[in-house]
Amino acid sequence: MNKYLISPLLLTLILQGCGGSSSSTPPEPPEPVEYNFSLTSQLTNDCGVVSAFPDVDLLLQDDTWQTLEVYQPDENGVISFVTTNEFINYTLVAKNQQGTEVEGLNVVSFYQASSATPSHYQAQYDDLVDNTTCQCVTKDLELSHRTFETQIQSSATSSLEFVGSSETDKRTTLFEGVEVCGTLDDVWPLSSFSILGTDSNGKEIGSAGFIENFNVNDDVWLVEGYEPADIFQLNLPYQNISSNQLIRNVKHFSIQATKDEESILIFDTHPYVSDAFYQSQASVAFDERDSVVRSSVVKTTHQIVLPEAQGSLAVKADESRPPIDDIGITEIKSDGNYDYSAVFGFPMAEISYTLLAFDSENKLFPAKWTFYGREKGMLAISVPLPGYEKIINIDTRKEAIDVRLVKSMASNNYHDYVKYYQGNNSANMGNDFVKDISEVILNVKF
Repeated sequence: MNKYLISPLLLTLILQGCGGSSSSTPPEPPEPVEYNFSLTSQLTNDCGVVSAFPDVDLLLQDDTWQTLEVYQPDENGVISFVTTNEFINYTLVAKNQQGTEVEGLNVVSFYQASSATPSHYQAQYDDLVDNTTCQCVTKDLELSHRTFETQIQSSATSSLEFVGSSETDKRTTLFEGVEVCGTLDDVWPLSSFSILGTDSNGKEIGSAGFIENFNVNDDVWLVEGYEPADIFQLNLPYQNISSNQLIRNVKHFSIQATKDEESILIFDTHPYVSDAFYQSQASVAFDERDSVVRSSVVKTTHQIVLPEAQGSLAVKADESRPPIDDIGITEIKSDGNYDYSAVFGFPMAEISYTLLAFDSENKLFPAKWTFYGREKGMLAISVPLPGYEKIINIDTRKEAIDVRLVKSMASNNYHDYVKYYQGNNSANMGNDFVKDISEVILNVKF
């Protein structure tokens, strides 16, 4: 055998070690991932029926808030487009009108929002609300209940709007001017009424009742209010606490306790308790200032939302004053850059301006601009808003500035925060994001 001959197998291995044959080609680049962004703009009438709200624009923007594209909703109030960016910056510009006010604007901006998260905008435009599918009725309501030796003044609560209340006798309370809206086929909201007071032994007691069927032909609605309230001891240190229940996404039994009170009354044995979330919030205020030219307050808050009452009351706001400037507001620069990173551990900043604007005819133009971003960055208001450059900008006179720094125990990832807010999930108390939230708040009014 010739020792200089090389076997075919060995030759193949040698060629592979040298990079293979000249016929090999480089791998193809991966296909870009496409994300289908969608946002639904809606208006809700007095009995909960939703309709499309078309008077909104979506401005797709770059990292310096320059506008790249402008989108309008279709006939269903849906704005949609395809993007290869997983996270986008955008601003919603919506017509807004409340009560007797003239038409204005509500502007909302999101930094690095998720392109794949279905987004929602809940509009407010009172003059455009269509209540033809509703029947709205206003009547007095009598709540019969256990005997009260005394009633706590202003303790009457309801999930519905009412004008006032008065004690008819020790076993009856009159709720005056109760307003309720149901559908034309008699679907009414589950509604609650409650009072607090003391019995003949001086013990704190409460009574509550529910009603879900409102007969429009009744002279006065009658509700039996024999659901009792239980006394829950609060934890030291005592702080200002507010508590309510959310049943079917509606607030019931709102109650407050001051930092001097050691206990609170909660209705926790009623028939709907299995559907309820208990929402409790503690707060501590610092440096409350009030003068002729401006007022301001810095607060810390802590919220717990749970399906059981005792756990929700384990709230405790931070009693250390946060490093935040309520006088010069130096964290926000004149060019729109801001920095709240000194308040450590709060991934999201919500910064809102209430503006005193005037339109091209020098008529009052109510406007609000709310920004959701990281704890440090550039405000969207720092760049002119196309079509409104001369009406709304960073130099427009400000009536109020509100800053909320948010920390959820569910996540320290900023993208989880912006997903929650762009989805308009505030009514969903079952969401893990809201079960344990701390906030640092600055409110300034000029």
